[in-house]
Amino acid sequence: MEMINKRTILAPSLKDKVRQELRNEIILNRLKPGERIIETEIAKKFGTSQVPVREALRGLEEEGLVESIKYKGAFVTEIDMSEIHHIYTLRAQIETTVIKLILPTLSRRHFGELYDIIEEMKNQQSDYGALSALDAKFHWKLIEWGGSEIYIRIWNMLSGHIRRFIAVVHPTIEDKHIETYENHKKLIEILESKDIEKAQTAFRDHIMKFFDENRM
Repeated sequence: MEMINKRTILAPSLKDKVRQELRNEIILNRLKPGERIIETEIAKKFGTSQVPVREALRGLEEEGLVESIKYKGAFVTEIDMSEIHHIYTLRAQIETTVIKLILPTLSRRHFGELYDIIEEMKNQQSDYGALSALDAKFHWKLIEWGGSEIYIRIWNMLSGHIRRFIAVVHPTIEDKHIETYENHKKLIEILESKDIEKAQTAFRDHIMKFFDENRM
């Protein structure tokens, strides 16, 4: 039985559009850690009042990407390496748990979707944002197929911090698209073997590689 979550898709509100654009700017390191976000400037850019901007900033604050300081305004949060390590650890735990749940149910169609994603990775020679989005899309597929609302919510919140961290640590990708493609191709091949323990180990090592190499 295929475990896929089906949710109603609603048109985004203005506050959601503002939140998503600001989120992307933060994730791609265009709005940098410590930088102030001026409500009036954002409102002018979108041709709106400050109300939806304020609501968008509140949402980003709940996500941990923005911090509001009394009498000073809203700022992009700094990157805390200890917190990032915890985020990666939690992500690894979620993905390896989901793999155990879904691996026996994955079909040729599922693997085909993953192969389609990594084929797109091959073509992203200099577009970090596109490559990062495809990387997130690859791992998101597993979470989506797991069908757990709580894992979906947590993973979505973690993914913004992870993509931002990668953007700061690796400001250019240069030839990373081929390496990224090869790494994810190996992950698919391991999933195709249907060996749950082997797949869990591979994904855990893949996710935690930076911290294992830097002994954090």
